[in-house]
Amino acid sequence: MNILDWDKKIKLQKTVRILLYPNITFQEDLEKDSYIQVIKNQIKLLNQIRDDLWFYLILPCEVPSLAFDNVTQYYTDFETYPPTMRSNFSVKDIKKILNHDLDFDVVMTHLPEHTHALKNTMYNVTHHVPPMFGYCHWFDLKDVVAWSKDSFLQNITGLLEYDRCYLNTQHQKDLVINQAKETFNDKTIEKLDDILTVQHLGVNKGDIVSEINESPEKIIVFNHRPDTYKHFKQFIALTDKLWETRQDFKVWIPLLDKPNRDYVITDKGNKQWYYNRLKDCCVGFSPKQTYGGWSVATTDGMMNGVPYILYNDTYYKELNSNADFFTTDEEALILLNVYLDTPVRNVRANESLEHLHNNLIYKDKMIAMNDYMNDLLSKQKVMGDSDKLKDIISWIEYNKSLTKKDIMSNLGWGRGIKWTPYRRALMNHPNIYDVNDSEPTYTWKD
Repeated sequence: MNILDWDKKIKLQKTVRILLYPNITFQEDLEKDSYIQVIKNQIKLLNQIRDDLWFYLILPCEVPSLAFDNVTQYYTDFETYPPTMRSNFSVKDIKKILNHDLDFDVVMTHLPEHTHALKNTMYNVTHHVPPMFGYCHWFDLKDVVAWSKDSFLQNITGLLEYDRCYLNTQHQKDLVINQAKETFNDKTIEKLDDILTVQHLGVNKGDIVSEINESPEKIIVFNHRPDTYKHFKQFIALTDKLWETRQDFKVWIPLLDKPNRDYVITDKGNKQWYYNRLKDCCVGFSPKQTYGGWSVATTDGMMNGVPYILYNDTYYKELNSNADFFTTDEEALILLNVYLDTPVRNVRANESLEHLHNNLIYKDKMIAMNDYMNDLLSKQKVMGDSDKLKDIISWIEYNKSLTKKDIMSNLGWGRGIKWTPYRRALMNHPNIYDVNDSEPTYTWKD
């Protein structure tokens, strides 16, 4: 065993180092922020697929649930109000994180509006020119934003700096492309269409219940945000109509602060409590939504054995094309009555579980993302058989182990000379490895 392995008990790998740039909009409780939830799941699943990754996370403060063995957390201040957050990029703070002692093979950014500034800072103050891909949680579409000045144009110009950007649904992509056509030419739209890549947010296989609750309570669950873009007022008006004809049901709205009707309950608990409570529900309601994004609320219910009736639009057809759909209030009322009163409910619940297993296992999506990262790295420039590369290889062989800092000190390079092609060449060398640890350390292994 190499002495480095013995003393530090760390693994030698062809380590891939990933910088994760955040999009945080709910600092009151970071564990509930959508970005935190997404990357926590992504890191967990990628670690199941491979064991050679190291993640550098930029965060406003420590997040315990992200304390994976292969994660380094860096902290800096972030604005909390979304329009302000999207406009504020601190070069000074980011420069401190992007120091010369670190390596970055790939950047995964979740905030397109900052991509040009991030790339500009990284390319100009470090020795790295890594490819950038990412994920977008939100687009400032004109029919959706509630603030007076949106950031749609900055969002699009940032996306054009990506190699690829994942988003939730084809419906959402169509909305973005159509609005972008109002400003950008056909060539740019074609590039944007190629960059935007649909990735449905599936579920973890282990979270899907093995069997449904065949004797649920007569509870209709609306576990979406009770907000305008989720047509919440229209949903309440609908259940008011249902209450006029029958009073044997409850409506559970866990994200509502307090009940607004006698038949409404707003019970709350931790995540496991929430999942267990969903199992008691008879039917879920997925409303018309202005944004057209993926409905995690719907998949939460489905994986716990709750069938949903869905508004008849493409973003729900992508989620479960075999479900029951409604367009009018009359159709929705008929479906709710059927689900509350007949065995159809249990049939649809079992069909939903089968659909999840066959189509929406999130690990399958991450396997595809992992393949994309490998492809992205394979296309990066690799330094040829230069004298300087030979010197670096000789130093590593002689010393057996050199940190990135040691190598840069020996080279005495200014920031204009890029390290990325040299790192790719070193990681392709049969005898050179990087440690799977926070500080890059190049190690010779016979």
